Amino acid sequence: MIKIIAQLNKLASDTVFPPVCVNCKSSIPDQKQFLCQSCFDEIRLNSALYCPKCMSRLPGTDKCHDTSYVLAPASRFEAPIPSLIHTFKYKKIEGIGTILCAMLISYLKETGIDLSRYVITFVPLHKSKFRARGFNQAQIIASVVSDYFSLPCLDVLKRVKNNPPQAKTKDFSERIKNISECFQITGPESVSGKNIILIDDVSTSGATLNEISLLLKKYGAQKIIGLVVAKA
Repeated sequence: MIKIIAQLNKLASDTVFPPVCVNCKSSIPDQKQFLCQSCFDEIRLNSALYCPKCMSRLPGTDKCHDTSYVLAPASRFEAPIPSLIHTFKYKKIEGIGTILCAMLISYLKETGIDLSRYVITFVPLHKSKFRARGFNQAQIIASVVSDYFSLPCLDVLKRVKNNPPQAKTKDFSERIKNISECFQITGPESVSGKNIILIDDVSTSGATLNEISLLLKKYGAQKIIGLVVAKA
């Protein structure tokens, strides 16, 4: 009986809200797939780390410019990635989070980086934004990635300024100013001497990753990798 009721509920839901691809809105057999096959096939993963200044591919974690971190973008911010990130970010659909985490895990494996000497942390939300949204997508992703690779996940960053979203600030110098002094470290001793993977969903100008990386290095962090789902 319960199974029949569940099937009827699914049928009714699919009739009112037919399953569609979150990217192109074409029909799909089941909403749990999230993407049609065509959009899924558009996903392309990178296989290297990059200089955040010139976007040159890097050999391992070596730098080609004097930057506070090296960038590790699993993909480019191209369809269907923006739709996946936006839907997960504002609706917290676990299945989409699983897709994004799988992308990062596959990408990290492809790079061949020795992760054994790294710990993981994530870009925090301001407490007011966290209350409004109910979760931090970067923290969720960091938890899954750290569990998969059996790496410590440090919750040591705090956002102390509720600044306007970086997406609303177009000029790079304004982005730097907007994000300046927005973060604090709650456990400085836990980052000293550590190699750190800093996780966020998207990197656009890199201002946020740079600001946090400089803060981490101020307290003794060594190598820092800015790991993101996509580079815009």
